[in-house]
Amino acid sequence: MTETETRPDTLNLTPSPRILEMIAEVDLQLHQCLCELIDNCLDELVEATRVDETLEPRIDIALPTASKANRAAKVVVSDNGRGMSQAELRYALSAGTSGKQRFGSLGLFGMGFNIATARLGTLTEVRTGRRGDDQWIIATIDLREMQRRSSYEVPLRYERKDPGEHGTLVSVTNLRDDVVDKLKSASSTREVSKNLGRIYTYMLRDPDGPHSGAQLMGGLNQRLYVNARQVPPLVPCIWDPARSVTYKAGEVPAAERIYVPLTNAFACMNCGRWYTSRYDRCVDCESTEIQERQRRIVGWLGVQRFADKSDFGLTFFRSGRAITTRDRSLFDWEGPDGDNELEYPIELGMGRIVGEIHLDHAPVNVRKTNFDTSSPEWRYMVEKVRGDLPLRPQLAKRLFRRENDSPMSRFFNAFRENKPGLRYLMPGNGSTAIHSDAKGWAQKFRSGDPEYQTDEKWYEAATDHDRVKYGPPPESAPPSDEDDWLEREGLGHLGAGPTDGHTPPKDQKQPEPDAETRPETEDQRFARYREHATLLPDTDRGVRLGTAQAILRVYVTSGVELLKGGQRQPSVVRIVAGEVEIYVDADTALIARYGWPPLNVALVCAAPQLKNVYSVSDSIDGLVTAILEQFPDRRVDSSAVRSRAEMLLEGLRDRLADLTAKRASTFWSVLSGESKRAAESYAIAVAPDVDWKAAVENGEFARYLGVEGVLDLVASGPELVLDGGLFRTTYAALGEETQADQVARVSAFLTDLKRMVVGPPLQNTLELSRLLLTADLLDAEIVQA
Repeated sequence: MTETETRPDTLNLTPSPRILEMIAEVDLQLHQCLCELIDNCLDELVEATRVDETLEPRIDIALPTASKANRAAKVVVSDNGRGMSQAELRYALSAGTSGKQRFGSLGLFGMGFNIATARLGTLTEVRTGRRGDDQWIIATIDLREMQRRSSYEVPLRYERKDPGEHGTLVSVTNLRDDVVDKLKSASSTREVSKNLGRIYTYMLRDPDGPHSGAQLMGGLNQRLYVNARQVPPLVPCIWDPARSVTYKAGEVPAAERIYVPLTNAFACMNCGRWYTSRYDRCVDCESTEIQERQRRIVGWLGVQRFADKSDFGLTFFRSGRAITTRDRSLFDWEGPDGDNELEYPIELGMGRIVGEIHLDHAPVNVRKTNFDTSSPEWRYMVEKVRGDLPLRPQLAKRLFRRENDSPMSRFFNAFRENKPGLRYLMPGNGSTAIHSDAKGWAQKFRSGDPEYQTDEKWYEAATDHDRVKYGPPPESAPPSDEDDWLEREGLGHLGAGPTDGHTPPKDQKQPEPDAETRPETEDQRFARYREHATLLPDTDRGVRLGTAQAILRVYVTSGVELLKGGQRQPSVVRIVAGEVEIYVDADTALIARYGWPPLNVALVCAAPQLKNVYSVSDSIDGLVTAILEQFPDRRVDSSAVRSRAEMLLEGLRDRLADLTAKRASTFWSVLSGESKRAAESYAIAVAPDVDWKAAVENGEFARYLGVEGVLDLVASGPELVLDGGLFRTTYAALGEETQADQVARVSAFLTDLKRMVVGPPLQNTLELSRLLLTADLLDAEIVQA
């Protein structure tokens, strides 16, 4: 502070009655109070780093520990920004004011400051100073003393400082009883840090970080500390944007940017209110500082690497601060009758569509806990990101004769199913999706484990699922140089060698056989097995074996013989230093002919040896059951079977409607009277306003067919739905008896589907497993749209 600058002894903080009422009524949690103070720090640091690129911005929060929490303890929030002059401090502390340039900032300093500090305690001290000043300016706000004196003058004092020091520190004491009670909880500091990492994830994360999608998500790389420990941002665990799946013959990336430019509007630079036309004076705060500014909707949509019943949805930001998280309002569709219907998730309530949308121009409530969802700004965003039609294509076509083409609809349709494998980018174990393991890997991602920052672990598990279930993809050896001319002449088959399909180069020296062949060691033998094996992704984990703990790995081999004592075996086991490796042959009858999951085969075959080595007192059956109980993703229940069946039926209806649209009368004539009546009844139940006569004429009736209707088409009109129509199954080119076999085969699948959809819940695990296997077989028969 310069010698010529006036140094008053007090500041007048007389508030407006409206603000006093707000302070009394607003009930903020501990982390929300801190957010109001952090907002102002971040506003300052963002601007300070623009002015001084060498500044390493930092915000520090000091909270009393559980053992030291009492009314006399202090809550402190400080930053290393530019600090304030006494005039700026007066603006900052006056309730109902907000500084000179409110637009584009997080904090409404005067209002937010007074609300937050009053909720924390009754005595607040603010210390601030700028680089070059030789003194700190210190204001003390004692709410009880102000009330006693009926005066809003607060004392100022000054302390000497080094001219190189700068920043602002706010400390609150005489803490309120509920704040003390909260701080006495041993988990309070951890909860505060977690909430702050969630709310300020965009501000805190590194846009050039090692995690998949870092540049797409962006960030400001600010630093926030609670009790000297850095607050980590809650970074979304998404697939890399370079990954994609196929939907309607096109590629849908696993994450993509949202950018919607809007027309410019006029913003009050004091209170932040927007106007579509120019005003001379703001109707809210009467400021004349109204400027034309750019508006836009930006962000991204993506797919999480795991599915969860609650951890999914969108985050909406205003000026970099998360206002709502895990928001699922865009998954709802408001029907013609005004009722909201949840469209996603549809499979066991587990979702994985996530995203972030920045709406800096949309209004929020005073507590910054939600946007004004009735505002034109919010409604326009919903229209552009989610669209105003149902996400479900068949429902949109039925009601509006067109599909929803919004970004959200594309994601919904490309990733709405959680089936394991690369088709939907879902980790699996060759039998089922491994939701528990995928979530466990996500926890390692969020803890900063470098091996889990990219999506490679999840992608490998999805790839391995397909390899275990469908076998390794065919590999073709590249032709040698000598085969090139044969290929050009159409005689390439003559160039293939007798063993590996190509001729070694002439200059390559061939190894000579040893005089006596050395026997293969055990390490070499199992290394050879691993070269021809796929690790089941949900193994490589700790399991209990009796009273012992071991690491279990199960490999599925292909193209290699598993030997024991020179005899081929369906499975072999190796146990070394508490690590159990089980290798199971993919061609063994239980897997190849009877459809047993490889893990079950491996455990059944290895159980006697495991029981002996680990001295397990339980029976073989008990040992296998105890191990399987440690794999929650492999449990089969009736809800999973019903959900899978309903998804299949919906897909059948969707595909069938494309066929009936071209030959509606032909398809309708094949149906039995019972199937026609059932379809009409279902249509009236789910769509009371349906024009059934028109649906019959244009083929829309197919969207309401039950499984019985599909069975009618297969049995009485196989030429309509087989041979690549609805099912891939070959029909026309076969003989009469074989045609009957094909019809019977598909009909058997559909009969099982009907049992899954309309039958009573099953409890028999073997029956449930069989039905899930049928669902897989039927799914493979259906022609994809």
